[in-house]
Amino acid sequence: MDKNEHEKNTELSQSDVTHIRGNFLNMNDVMEKSGVTHEVITKWLDRGEFPEPTYLTQDGVLWYPPYLVILVQRSLRNDTNPKYEFLLDAKKVLDKPGYVYRFGQVEKTGTDDEDAEKMWDDFKSGLYGACLRKPDPKSIMAKGSLIKTIKELLANPDPENVEWCEKLRKTVNELDSVEAQFTDFDRKRFGGTVSRDVYITSIKKQYSQIFTEKNNIR
Repeated sequence: MDKNEHEKNTELSQSDVTHIRGNFLNMNDVMEKSGVTHEVITKWLDRGEFPEPTYLTQDGVLWYPPYLVILVQRSLRNDTNPKYEFLLDAKKVLDKPGYVYRFGQVEKTGTDDEDAEKMWDDFKSGLYGACLRKPDPKSIMAKGSLIKTIKELLANPDPENVEWCEKLRKTVNELDSVEAQFTDFDRKRFGGTVSRDVYITSIKKQYSQIFTEKNNIR
């Protein structure tokens, strides 16, 4: 997230700011919760080993996902850095081919170091913090796989079929559990709609009978 992207964050609405302050940590929070110093963070930033913020509020405060604290604590404990720790987790979930959701598309991912580095680059941009409740490699892969399944189900809709309904309900609800709520600002910077709108909200509206409690298939 470069300077221009930071400037765009001034378009945040009051509801956006409320969401951010309730779900993200500012730099002081990150340092207090992890025990890291500003000097160490600066070193990591200079080396490209620390992510960009997900948001910048109008008061100039940078905001990060709470998951970052886990990476920082591990980095301090192991004398490494957040990039190294993230790549360790990425390589674990990339031990077999899977799927990631990038730029509105489901992409197949392999098992080599290049795939892990690509995942780090996406996380480092700060944008995964807006998309996922916990933007770790496991959730990144889960989102890609779940959206792939939803797309396949919608390609051959069969709302009269009990198994189809159950699979759609289960998959959408699982995606709902890993996806963040997003802000209005996110919708602007991602082109008007976000994955939650397309693969959760609109589907629950279109197939409302599947998701109502009395019709949930057990």
